[in-house]
Amino acid sequence: MFDKKEYNKQWRQDHLEYAKQWRLGNKKERAKYQKQWRIDHKKEITEYIKQWRKDHPEYKKQHPEYFKKYSKQYRLDHPEYYKQYRKTPEGKATSQRGNTKRRVREGNIINTLTSQEWIDILKEYKFKCAYCGKEFTLFDRETKDHVIPISKGGDNTKENVVPACRSCNSKKGTKIYKKKLYPNIEEDFIKC
Repeated sequence: MFDKKEYNKQWRQDHLEYAKQWRLGNKKERAKYQKQWRIDHKKEITEYIKQWRKDHPEYKKQHPEYFKKYSKQYRLDHPEYYKQYRKTPEGKATSQRGNTKRRVREGNIINTLTSQEWIDILKEYKFKCAYCGKEFTLFDRETKDHVIPISKGGDNTKENVVPACRSCNSKKGTKIYKKKLYPNIEEDFIKC
C-alpha cells in the first residue's frame, strides 16, 4: 500500500540540498511572496499569535531580557504609535495603572521632602540641571530626579533628590548615579 506521508518525507530528505540551493538562489522572490502572504493572512496570523500566547504564558517570563530589549527597540522605532495609544481608553488605563503602582511604591518609602527643601535644593544648584548644567526656563522646567531611583529602593528625601531637566531625567531612567554632579556623566552611571 502506498503511504503518501512516508513518500513525501523521504522525498524531502532526498532533495534537501536542492531545496537549500533553491532558497539561497531565490531570496528576493521568497521575501516578496512571504511579505504578500503575511498581508493576505494578517487576521489569521494575529489570531494564531494570540492563541499561542494564551497557550504559552510562561514563555515571556522565561525570556525577560529579550522582551525588554525588543520592547525598547519597538518604542524607539514607533514613537507615534505610543502617542496615539496613550490617547485611547486602553492607553489611559495602562498609564493609570503605572501611576498607581508608583504611588504604592512611594507609599512604602521615606517621604520627608518638603516644598521648602525642594526650593533650597534648586537654589543650591542655582536653578540649573544637576547633570548637564542647563538653566531651567518656562518651557524646559525642572524635575525632581531621585539619585537612587524609587524603583531601586531610594527615598524621597532631600539627600536623594536633585533637579534635572526632563531630557536628563529621562536619559538617566532607573540607573543609579554615583556622584551628584560632575562633568563625565556617562562614566558615572551604574547600570542595575
